[in-house]
Amino acid sequence: MLPTPAPVSPTTFLVPRGVDLFRWCVVAADQFSSSPEYWSRVDDLVADAPSSLRMIVPEVFLGTESEQQLAERVAATHSAMSSYLANVLVPHSNSVVYVERRTSRVERRRSLVVALDLEQYSYRPGDEVDVRASEETVLERIPAREAVRSNASLELPHVQVLFDDPSDRAFGPIERAAHSGALDQLYETDLMLDGGSVKGWKLEGSSPLWEAASQALDRLDVADRGFRFIVGDGNHSLAAARSHWARLKQSGASDNHPARFALVELIEVHDPGLVMEPIHRWLRGISFDQLKAAFNAWNAEHPDMSREKVTLVTPNEAVEFSVAQPGTLIIEAVQHVVDGLLDELALDPAHACEYIHGEDEIQRLVSADGGIGILLPSIDRSALFDYVAERGTMPRKSFSLGEAEEKRYYLECRAITD
Repeated sequence: MLPTPAPVSPTTFLVPRGVDLFRWCVVAADQFSSSPEYWSRVDDLVADAPSSLRMIVPEVFLGTESEQQLAERVAATHSAMSSYLANVLVPHSNSVVYVERRTSRVERRRSLVVALDLEQYSYRPGDEVDVRASEETVLERIPAREAVRSNASLELPHVQVLFDDPSDRAFGPIERAAHSGALDQLYETDLMLDGGSVKGWKLEGSSPLWEAASQALDRLDVADRGFRFIVGDGNHSLAAARSHWARLKQSGASDNHPARFALVELIEVHDPGLVMEPIHRWLRGISFDQLKAAFNAWNAEHPDMSREKVTLVTPNEAVEFSVAQPGTLIIEAVQHVVDGLLDELALDPAHACEYIHGEDEIQRLVSADGGIGILLPSIDRSALFDYVAERGTMPRKSFSLGEAEEKRYYLECRAITD
């Protein structure tokens, strides 16, 4: 019996021509969401050059600007898309992009930029689809992201989708072809603000090399887990794309409408260049004594369970604290305790608990603005797929693929309108 085809494929993507790629590429919009200063520096670096910055809405603005300001910002992104389509972006049909990314911590992280069929993706636990969300999706975060996409002519990918192929059947031959000169190199550039550098090669969708990679993805074992792919980063952006497609489909859009697909970065979970980091918690409106008492109460409820250490960061000190771990991951216990405190103290979760990438960033925020940081330990990547298969999704914002500056920088685009 032939395997069911994997829901990823070549597409027509667009790359800029005749521009300064250093200023074109900016980090994913959901990064540095508590740091307006970072995005101000990006704006200064870009200045008046063509840049992907002009086609995105950094999420730092979603909670700080009025509806009118956000509407104007979204309209400006749509205008920039039209301008760049006419003057900057060049199409490459029926292709994928093989990407190698260097960061301050890894020499090379390999990926493929492909189109993913949103009909085979769901963020709802229990849905029998081939692409699963790795973490709980916060439904309230979808509308703002969908608003950006709904009237956009282009999409820019920062969603990272993971697959489990320890034998390296899919990527190994492509990597060797790129390094031997058998593939045409599309771009190479350094990335701003400690982003490292990136290279990309074009792989024709009609080539034997893609056919072999596609067959390797088709043959990924789904018998035990029931799926091939999990969304490692950008859950809410992909959820917004899925919601947008559902609305178009309901209104009569054809099955081959471009918005049925989303451009994503496909990464093998065992790739040596993939760094998996926990996402830390920054609490405000909760005192250190209140948090400590809540953890002590939790530990008392689970006296026979093993304990995992977390670090509580205040403006004056960092204290290790052992927390009972009745489940597979310590984040389950931590989130349960935090959610209980938010309910007990009647705090607004959007302000009282923020999700922060990077130890340095959370320590900076606590030092500058107070509150308490909860630094979480790393997650074992080998158990990630099994956890999703057994439990559905991890608690929201459980892990991140690297530090904030290691996230995907926008470069390729894809049309999502007829």
